[in-house]
Amino acid sequence: MSECACLSEGPQRPDVTDERHLGWDKTSGRYADVTLLRCTRCRRLWLRYAVEYEAFSRSGRWAEALIDEKAAETMTPEAAAEFLELAEWFIFGGSYYEHAGRRGSGQLHWGF
Repeated sequence: MSECACLSEGPQRPDVTDERHLGWDKTSGRYADVTLLRCTRCRRLWLRYAVEYEAFSRSGRWAEALIDEKAAETMTPEAAAEFLELAEWFIFGGSYYEHAGRRGSGQLHWGF
């Protein structure tokens, strides 16, 4: 596969297609939005997990990681957060972090 901007920035609009909403992860009251995205440039598949707490300003946060087709077939909203934390690397951002970036595996802070 070729190098693509999505590897450093995540899939960006308008270069996203085949979006499939997997549902909401209601674990610990998060109601995280879990979605599969495909980059139209390189055709890589991404898992996106996004949380925002409406009662708190600057609480929006998201993370995205590459996911293979087989894992995507069985992915559930409840398993997505752990999948992202165990991924070799992921891209994260949102108002909570004040920036976006790429980092290696590790725990993400989803709640308060």
